[in-house]
Amino acid sequence: MKAKWLSCCFMAVLISITSVMSGAQVPPPGSGRDAAHFIPMRQRVKMMEQFWAWKKQHVLPMIMREQGVDMWIVRSDEEPLYRQASYSEHPVYLSLLPANQGGMVLPSKYARTGMDVPKILIFYDTGKEIEFIEPRDYEEITEIVRKRDPKKIAISMKNLYIERRKIGDTEQLTVVKSDKLQKVLGKKYAARTVDSWHLGILWLSICSPEQISAYRYVQGVQNDILAEAFSNQAIIPDFTTIGDLNWWIRHRYLELDLDCDNHPYVNIRRRPSKIAQYKESAKYFRQGMTTAENVIIRRGDIVGLDSDIMLLGLETDTQYYAYVLQEGEKDVPPSLKRVLRIMNEMLDEYRKVYVVGRTAQEIIDAGNKIKPKDPMMVEAEFGFHPLPMYIRRFSENGLKFSRGTYVAGIGSGYKQHPLLSPKLTLHYNTLYAHEPHFSFAVPEWGEEKLSFAIEQGVVFTERGCEFLDRGNLEWFVIK
Repeated sequence: MKAKWLSCCFMAVLISITSVMSGAQVPPPGSGRDAAHFIPMRQRVKMMEQFWAWKKQHVLPMIMREQGVDMWIVRSDEEPLYRQASYSEHPVYLSLLPANQGGMVLPSKYARTGMDVPKILIFYDTGKEIEFIEPRDYEEITEIVRKRDPKKIAISMKNLYIERRKIGDTEQLTVVKSDKLQKVLGKKYAARTVDSWHLGILWLSICSPEQISAYRYVQGVQNDILAEAFSNQAIIPDFTTIGDLNWWIRHRYLELDLDCDNHPYVNIRRRPSKIAQYKESAKYFRQGMTTAENVIIRRGDIVGLDSDIMLLGLETDTQYYAYVLQEGEKDVPPSLKRVLRIMNEMLDEYRKVYVVGRTAQEIIDAGNKIKPKDPMMVEAEFGFHPLPMYIRRFSENGLKFSRGTYVAGIGSGYKQHPLLSPKLTLHYNTLYAHEPHFSFAVPEWGEEKLSFAIEQGVVFTERGCEFLDRGNLEWFVIK
């Protein structure tokens, strides 16, 4: 798929947020070079809309032809199976709605008011381009389909319809299953329908080259904030609590006009001897770890953080670790340096299992065949999932359409979403959270295994699996 550059304005923004990285030496992750470059809200929305415009021009025809589909009918009432949150909006429908560069959804050509938006979207592959058709109603679909005579029609096979039914003396809105679309298609064309589930996943998950470039910046902003959080700027050993650090991070997001989907998840790991020393907090530890907000971060602790930011349509998902120096220590203990080195070596080995055309299960199986070479690592489990994303669109009168995030792609399992399809395979220009879990036997940490989940955003392109902006190659050190 050949990339087409977007507008000069959009490229100027990308240049501005990456110009600091030019020169003989690129600053390391966490150096603050990304968080220092603020993108105004209006420009953020414009960039996101340009991403969708590029995808309509390039991704939509590619995936329809790959799936052998020459007509795709998308409805506003399709089940939101891609959703991470419990909102009713469907991200495929929302993202395909015509909108201007300000994220304002254009009204239906049949609209009586500005609030009326298209309820049914039809995309037809003429062989030269993808034709967009908005039918007036379900009945007009019959004529549209008959005129174009598509050989394969993609529709949602799991649809919800809200109908007004009379129950007793009152009328109530009732959710019922219906085959309304199948009826208007008629037997001839209904027989040509296929489920649009895979088409929707590919539409949402395949990114433009400019998106990937921008998302490297987004991950860099996340890494910069985590580097600040894992420093004496945010942590004063023996005074700062887990709760203090959680809210310091939330406030930092607020200062940068960043949203997040989850409250930061701070945890600490502590040596058995130190747990016994600080008896007031010992009850909160399980297997050497705690997340209790009132527990004070002590010298000698390992501080872990799982957090996200939402920017330019991407939600990051990152887990990093820091070490709090004990009195008299000048550096991280050799055993923990060895632990991080082993984890990073395994992360690089796992990147090799992302091969175009593999299913999720084939990727997982290949990853779990990789065994640690260092006996200090006693357990390793490979895992990955699509990075969450979101849409921000409004009607002409300012009504917000989208609220939650969505997940679409392949992975090793994510919050009960049906992402593991035996047919869907790995495609280029897709994003994932690289999330293996490791356990180590570290003598000074007692009999309990020292366990970590180190998580970073990656992108799969024709160059292979690459980190968006790799961090935690070295321990963050809190003095």
